[in-house]
Order: sequence, then structure tokens, then C-alpha cells
Amino acid sequence: MKEETAWPGGRKVAALVTVALELWSPGHWPAYAPMAAAWPLSGVDDTHSTSWVDYGVTTGIWRLLDVLGDLPATVGVSGLVAERHPETVRAVHEAGHEIAAHSWAQDVVPALLDVDAERSTIHRCTDVLHGVTGVRPTRWMSPRASGSRHTVDLLAEAGYRWTGDHSDHDLPRVLSTGHGPVVSLMHSDHSDVRDAAAGPYAYRDLHRELLNQTLAAPGPGVFRLTVHAHVGGRPLLAGMVGQILDDLRESDDVWVATHAQVTDHILTHQGRTP
Repeated sequence: MKEETAWPGGRKVAALVTVALELWSPGHWPAYAPMAAAWPLSGVDDTHSTSWVDYGVTTGIWRLLDVLGDLPATVGVSGLVAERHPETVRAVHEAGHEIAAHSWAQDVVPALLDVDAERSTIHRCTDVLHGVTGVRPTRWMSPRASGSRHTVDLLAEAGYRWTGDHSDHDLPRVLSTGHGPVVSLMHSDHSDVRDAAAGPYAYRDLHRELLNQTLAAPGPGVFRLTVHAHVGGRPLLAGMVGQILDDLRESDDVWVATHAQVTDHILTHQGRTP
């Protein structure tokens, strides 16, 4: 990243806090749900695992909103969440957080769709989030961060300005499409889904060390914290998230920003790949 595109105020690190507010389509659930992983049931609906996921909407997101306080986050919302729980999505929006489209459901992965189905899914998500919040979303994260080879072009065609589907650069980069630039912002290599198995305190300490390393490295950097409302929104992990957020608050070298704010900054100061 060039010097002229350093973070505002000369701060060394941009911190991106991502909250995933997700649901699965009827008849689907995450294989990593505790009971599904420990005792899978074949040929029947796993009602326990679907209930475990519902926690994110009924309880987890509300706890995370309290933990976030005045810090802005980007909340990736399944279209199905907006359809079933519009008041919850509206509350997230009214709290000042950025709403990103997160496909229709976690089992609707763009990499598995043909072009027409993917375009339809993008427009369906756009319409339902626009209808609930009154703001047309321009931010997208695919489930599993697995877009297709067409996703970036389809997003640009639909007016989206950033994507979270690439993991090949630490710093933001600008992708060229026939419909204008799209900024790629990588998600964290670490999340509550993958790393909390080591224990909540190990999860907290991992992120603290990641922040320290990012601050100590030369040049502008990005610190990423990714949490799922149905996992990290539970009491003990949410407490650890709160302690990580306190570390961000206490550093004068950290700019806590939404993905949209970073996107605007990159496109304003630099129209091509860092």
C-alpha cells in the first residue's frame, strides 16, 4: 500500500470486525454444530443443530451488539435471516453497523451455482436487505468465502463495491471488472468456528498476539476479528470478544472501521491494486 493511502490519522492498523448472522435453509445445518459433529443423524432433520444455529438470531447477536458498544462492525446477513427476522436486522442497522449480504443461506454457496442462479441469488438478497433496512447493500460475503469465477463480475453488475471472498492478500486490493472496480477485503484466518475449540482464553490470546504482531510489522496493516453470532455470541466467548475489542479501543494506532469505510478510503486514494 502506498504511503498516500496509509490509514486516516496516520494510524498503523485498520481493524475490521466481522459478525456473521447466519441461517441454513430448511433441511440443512452446519456439520460443525457440536451434536452434528459428535453424533450425526442420518436421514432425519437434525433439530438440535438447527436450534443451535437459531441462537445467533434469538440471543447471540443481541449480546454482541452490547459488547460492540460504540465500535462499528460489518455484519454479514443471510437473506433468510432478513426474511424471517426483519426486526433483528433492522436493529443491527439502526445501531450503526454495516450490513453486508451473505447469500440467501449458508448452504447456498455461489461456487455451486450456475450463472443465472447466482445472479438471481444476489438480486434476491439485495432486495430483501433493501426492503428491511431501507438501504441498498453494496457489500457481499459468500458462505465459506467461496464465490464462483463469475461472482466479482456479477457483484459489480449489481452495484456491489466490495467482496470478502478472496484470501490471497493481507492488504485490500482493487479488482477490475467490466462494471467498475470492486475492492477485495480478506477475512480473518482465525474465527470462533475454527479456533475456539482450543478454548475461549486461547482464542482471546491468539487475537491479542495477532494484534501485537500486526502493530509491530512495518507499514500499514489490517487486523481482522471474525465472530459468528451463533458461536461467539454465547456468554464466555462473547466475553473474550469484548476483551479483544477493549484492546482495540485502547490503542491510538488502530482505526476500527467497517469494510465500507475501508473500501471508500481505498477507492478515494488509490484506484488500483496496492
